[in-house]
Amino acid sequence: MRAGGGRAKGAAFEREICKLIELGTGRKLRRRLSQYQEKNLSDLEPADNKPFPFLIECKRYAKVSPSNDWWDQIVTAAKSAANTNDALPCLIYKLDRQQTQVRIPIQALVVLGNSSVAQDIAETYDWRYTATLDWETFEMVLREHLAVM
Repeated sequence: MRAGGGRAKGAAFEREICKLIELGTGRKLRRRLSQYQEKNLSDLEPADNKPFPFLIECKRYAKVSPSNDWWDQIVTAAKSAANTNDALPCLIYKLDRQQTQVRIPIQALVVLGNSSVAQDIAETYDWRYTATLDWETFEMVLREHLAVM
């Protein structure tokens, strides 16, 4: 659990990601304030309550290396009953003086352009296989997913 200062830094990062997604896609997200009271929830949720392709977990730290626990946290949320739209897990993290990085399951790339096999892949895909993208690449992948929703 983060201390008060860490929580403020994390909240500011979540707001920044919401703004970047809105600028890049036109979709508004908001911080999920109940994330602190309930387990297995993502950090962000669509402001319009429409389906969104990813459940997003945001992490903002000074020097800590990305942890598999971070990925496991959002995968658990994506596998929970709270994920009513079958959104894919997405970890967005930034360390001081480094670019924002985004980890998504390889499945998110495989299904682009293959919507006819998307359901078959979703039922058998292993989320341990991931891709780490820079922000611009993730934004392009996100726009593609939103275009077919």
